[in-house]
Amino acid sequence: MAWPGMYHEAVASYNAAFPERPLVAQYGFHLNILQVHVPNDQAHNFSDDDALHVLLHNRILLDWVDHVYTYGVVYLEQQFYNPTMSMDIFKDVDNERIECVSRYGTPPTILQWDGWREMMEDNHYHLMFKCNEEHLLPAPPLYYYIGMDPNWSY
Repeated sequence: MAWPGMYHEAVASYNAAFPERPLVAQYGFHLNILQVHVPNDQAHNFSDDDALHVLLHNRILLDWVDHVYTYGVVYLEQQFYNPTMSMDIFKDVDNERIECVSRYGTPPTILQWDGWREMMEDNHYHLMFKCNEEHLLPAPPLYYYIGMDPNWSY
């Protein structure tokens, strides 16, 4: 997210609205994160509030969103020098980003995650083909009986 502090504000608002069940972020090795499916013809309607709702619904850690800030700035910079949208939109986003940075400061990163780079092109294609293969497979049964082999197609 290009606006530091936005998710912190959303969590604070959520906790104020629902004091009986405040947001508790997911921790551990097994997380349950639901993917958002937005039809292509509706993608332009996906707002910041929608993104915040998805983060809250999935109980995403504040640290994760803070860490993404650096990636967002690099992405905006790349788009700024190779524009795919109106420069006015980028200037508005950047002005809001600068205002938020002056108000909240630069979000901290997760030291163990520093140094990540963009995916290499061959890795991207590998994942794309793998996802396509899985999409073409028959759907697994909704549940398995005891002793059923989940690797066998019934």
